[in-house]
Parts: sequence; structure tokens; C-alpha cells
Amino acid sequence: MEINGIGSGIGLGAAFPDVSGAKSTSAVEGAGKFFSELVSKVNNMQTQSDQAIQGLATGENKNLHEVMISMEKASISFQFLSQVRNKAVEAYQEVMRMQV
Repeated sequence: MEINGIGSGIGLGAAFPDVSGAKSTSAVEGAGKFFSELVSKVNNMQTQSDQAIQGLATGENKNLHEVMISMEKASISFQFLSQVRNKAVEAYQEVMRMQV
């Protein structure tokens, strides 16, 4: 039985790059790249949401439901980013509390 991953988007399949054929990099570089890509994607969603709101306010966009969907996507992606950051900080603090 074959299980296929989620398609494109902000899902975990898009967030974690395929490292099978990649050159070896340190975990710090990989985590830094992951967080920078995640922040960039969330920022893009926030920008799209702001543009949709401005379009609705100026009368360019007549579809309120599309604006609301865009706002919710931006909100959920920001909440996801916040939770990932909180878990990373908790993991760092736990490692720092370990006695050697």
C-alpha cells in the first residue's frame, strides 16, 4: 500500500525538503532554512490577505467570502508559525537544562 503526501501549499510535505540527494548540511543550517522559508510563506499570506482587504474596501473585489478565506488562511498560518516557534523554544530550553 502506497501513501502519497499532501500536494502543494504550506503543508508539511512542502515545509520539509527532500534531503535524500542533498549534500550534508548542519542541523542549524537546516533549521534556519526551515524557519526562514516558513516565515516567508506566512508573510506572503499576510500580504495577500491585506491586498484582498484593500481590494474589498476600494470596491475592486466584490467577493467577501474570498477575502474572509484569505484572512483565515493568514490567521491559521500565523498561529501555526507561533506554535512551531514555541515548541522550538521549549526544546532549546529543555536541552539547556540538561546536565552534562
